[in-house]
Amino acid sequence: MSIKNDDSNSFSLICFGNLSDQRLSKIKFVNKFDNLDLLKEYLNEMKDNSVIVIVSDNVSLDTISSTDFPQICAVYNEKFVCLYCLPTMILPVHTYMQTIQDEQSKKKTSSYFFPLIRKYWFIIGLFLVIFLAYLFPNIGKTGGYIRSEWSIKIGCVLIIFFLSGLSLRTKQLVKEILHIRLHLFVQIYSLLIIPFTIYAFGLLLIKLSLNKTLIVGIIIMASTSTTISSNVVMTKNALGNEYAALLNAVLGNILGIFISPALILYFLKNPIFDSLSNTSTSDNQLDYSRIIKNLALTVLIPLFIGQIIHLLWTKKVTYLHEKFYFSDLNSLALLILVWAVFSNAFATGAFETIHKKDLLILIFINAGIYLFFSLLIIILSRLPIPYWQFSQKDTVAIMFCGATKTLAMGIPLINALYGNANKDLSGILSLPLIIYHVEQLIIGAIFVILLKNWVKKGIKKQNIKLKNQDDLDAVESQTINIESSN
Repeated sequence: MSIKNDDSNSFSLICFGNLSDQRLSKIKFVNKFDNLDLLKEYLNEMKDNSVIVIVSDNVSLDTISSTDFPQICAVYNEKFVCLYCLPTMILPVHTYMQTIQDEQSKKKTSSYFFPLIRKYWFIIGLFLVIFLAYLFPNIGKTGGYIRSEWSIKIGCVLIIFFLSGLSLRTKQLVKEILHIRLHLFVQIYSLLIIPFTIYAFGLLLIKLSLNKTLIVGIIIMASTSTTISSNVVMTKNALGNEYAALLNAVLGNILGIFISPALILYFLKNPIFDSLSNTSTSDNQLDYSRIIKNLALTVLIPLFIGQIIHLLWTKKVTYLHEKFYFSDLNSLALLILVWAVFSNAFATGAFETIHKKDLLILIFINAGIYLFFSLLIIILSRLPIPYWQFSQKDTVAIMFCGATKTLAMGIPLINALYGNANKDLSGILSLPLIIYHVEQLIIGAIFVILLKNWVKKGIKKQNIKLKNQDDLDAVESQTINIESSN
């Protein structure tokens, strides 16, 4: 019989028996045995080697005799407790086994660490690109080495919405299109109730001496539409109505092209914001038609072209979507766009006007806004009013679509508003939206867990109710049969 051997180490580590500890499954053993005869055969061939045996808990130590097999220098159990060791080999064996355990600890840490990075890579990426923009602002700034005003601020936006168009599952959207009451509720909440409420809140914030540019950024943030990818993913993970989330995300982004600029221009008519709503020349004044044209060219047309391609070659696009991870490419393009915006802000020194106190207040305000509007829309969705109350699955979709705001649409919108006239403002105005985006991802992940448990409990109650109803029907049926027989 050919026995697998490995002389690369000073010791040959083997296991005997069926190991139950999952940690040991990741150890690279020279050989594994569950048959005593095979183990003896192997040991006879390893007379010139030093062998360490890890035995399972159901194996008796008497089975392996160190007298019969002097090449066995140590025996350990599954918990790495030494059961036997040659006195002359205690130190080297201990050192060797300690090394094995240290390697396992590192693997355990990495096996936990890398999935965590994979899960939150976008948030980590946001901090990284902002840091890179701080270190090397001249690369990504407008008019810099790579001409980011064309290569990134237009190029990346085109890529983002083209990939979004390729990824949209039209047939699934059609299934949900008749759920009109839900769609109206989400869009009115997202594009009217939140913007006007935050606008009123912003007027109060001005009295608190918060940085006025940040306040305008908060208002712009509130006026943007909902996100696309994260909404659908979170709704699906929370066992919500995935198709409702997808349709409202698409609908919101299309409506947002026209409604969001109109809202912002309306809000900025307030004399309080004169310094931001006007520029030195009439050519650079905020113009609705110019903004719509800009957004249509960079957002709507790529989205439409991507969707046409998806409809024509659905199978091929689906294959490419899975092969090249369109959603990740989309997020990567968004990170590059954020990098360009912040490069410009750091290059012009725009952030020097922001105090640390204002930044800290902004973080708490954004978190409060997301939590408040998320909880409010859940309450409104579940009001016990006839013909109004939404199901739990629909409520999950409504919550994730109602309170979230899109970074992918927000930055192009800010660039369309101020990209030419006030380049140094773009970074500051984007800051509330970027912070909000990070916070909605973090808080949203917590909501996923809570809502998933809520939906599961609802399903369980429904199943119990149906079972009880079936039992009741069975009893009634038996009663009827008895009465009819009498």
